[in-house]
Amino acid sequence: MKDKVPKILSRLDLVKNISEHSKLLNDCFDVIMDLHHEVVRLETHNARLLQVIYQNQSELESTNESTGE
Repeated sequence: MKDKVPKILSRLDLVKNISEHSKLLNDCFDVIMDLHHEVVRLETHNARLLQVIYQNQSELESTNESTGE
């Protein structure tokens, strides 16, 4: 899905200024861009969280073993 965003945005960019519905298309372009940035931010955040989990995995496992879980 993420790889489709640039394609959609480039198509919208081509028609948004020549269409009679340019306001709507500009709004769509802005919303898609904002959503794309949010997806990228969340992916980065998720990757960082996974990295912290993997770095602390042995500590977490030893804590679970000592509590009997």
